[in-house]
Amino acid sequence: MSAAAPTGPRPDLFQLLTQAERLVQRRLSAILRAEDCSAEAWRVLSLLAAEGGRPMTEVADGTFLPPGTLTKVIDQLVEQTLVYRRVDPLDRRRIRAYLSPRGRQLHDRIAARVAVSIGELPMPVSEREQLGELLGALTEALSRRPVTA
Repeated sequence: MSAAAPTGPRPDLFQLLTQAERLVQRRLSAILRAEDCSAEAWRVLSLLAAEGGRPMTEVADGTFLPPGTLTKVIDQLVEQTLVYRRVDPLDRRRIRAYLSPRGRQLHDRIAARVAVSIGELPMPVSEREQLGELLGALTEALSRRPVTA
């Protein structure tokens, strides 16, 4: 005897995205705990790994961290020799953050574990790729369209 399909309205996009984000976050949290890395620190490491040295304002925007929180996270990463800061050579009023070699190693190790975890999901690779493309398109569309009340 098979279980009956749930009845009632289908979850909307916001519910599905929230549920998926929470389930993915659980997987990521387990990996980050094992590496003694916070979710905020991981966002900074990932951004710097993908983009190289970035001004602090861009790091704040790209990681969705308020400037005060970002400063604390960067300070911790600098203390752990995972990130370093330098004055921007083009605008000496700005500070840029860079991933150190040690930070690159940590990023690469965590990224590999995340890839394995996602690869273990019982869904075809083509569907994961399609989902990535669709989420990218959704993000781009939402970024272009301001929030209205």
